[in-house]
Parts: sequence; structure tokens; C-alpha cells
Amino acid sequence: MTSLSDFSDEERTLLVSLPYKVGIWVSHADDTEGEQDDDVEMDALERIIREVAKHHEDMPFVHQIARETLKSKDKWPAWTDESFHVLKSCEKAMVLLKSRAEERTVNNYRKSLLEIAQTVAEAWGEFGGANAEAPAGFGALVGKISGMFGKNDGTNHAMNVSAAEDSSLSQLAAVLRD
Repeated sequence: MTSLSDFSDEERTLLVSLPYKVGIWVSHADDTEGEQDDDVEMDALERIIREVAKHHEDMPFVHQIARETLKSKDKWPAWTDESFHVLKSCEKAMVLLKSRAEERTVNNYRKSLLEIAQTVAEAWGEFGGANAEAPAGFGALVGKISGMFGKNDGTNHAMNVSAAEDSSLSQLAAVLRD
């Protein structure tokens, strides 16, 4: 079973920072005027990472990564500055994981990054305002988390994703898939 202890400090930092960085990167893809959209997206980012850390003990590596991402909150400002290079970082992480982890672990990590990015993209409505159509609270997050592992309950709302965010999500998916 793959564990963070199997990796060097630099490799651990890469793997642990990516859940936060992908969320920030997607958030910056379509930045509207004002701070309200940023606040909503940052809240969604932290909540989805927290939910992954809390509810996925059945996927130990992803669970461990999310917990470490939350413990590293003091590094988030620096990771924000580094988020503009997230695609290269994702490429590096996927090569690393494919060389050292089981296929299931690699797939779970990939899916968690995509779901985090999707959650942030959907947090602020395409036509302004918080995503009013999506279910709020714990149930929505659990539904999203379940959806990332093939049990989609239909809570995704593509209409709340801008063209710029959609393009970013497609780029991220392509890098993670390779």
C-alpha cells in the first residue's frame, strides 16, 4: 500500500500541495470583479479538501494527502503563487505516482484532483452569484465526493462553469490522463 512516507520531502510537498493548487488554478481561470466570487470559491476549496480528508478512509493515500494538505494551511499563500505552474506539477506528480503506486491509488489521486477543481469551478455561478442550484452543505459535498469515484448523483451543474474554467478543467484532465 502506498503511503506518503514512501516519498522524499520534495515529492511529498508536490503531492500534498496539488489538491490546493488545482483549486486555486481553476479559481483564477475566470476571475470576475470583486472578492465575493473568490471568497465563495476558496470556501468551496477548503470544504471539499476537508470532506475528502474526513470521509475517505477507504482510500488511504488520498485520505492521507487531503489531511496533510489541511495541516499545511500555513503554506497555502506560497502555493497560491506557485499555482500558475500547476499543469507541469501535475505531469510530474503523475509520472512519480505511476512509477511507485498501485494503479488504483494513481486513479484515486487523479479523480480527487479533478473533483476538487470541478467543485471550485462550480462554486460561483456562470451568470454571477453563488451556485444556487447545487444542494448546499454536507450532503452536496458527500454527493460530489461520491461522484468522483463513479457514483454520480447528478449534483454537477455544468451551467455554472464558465468557458475559461471549462477549458482549464479540460487541460487538467488531459494532463492527469497522460
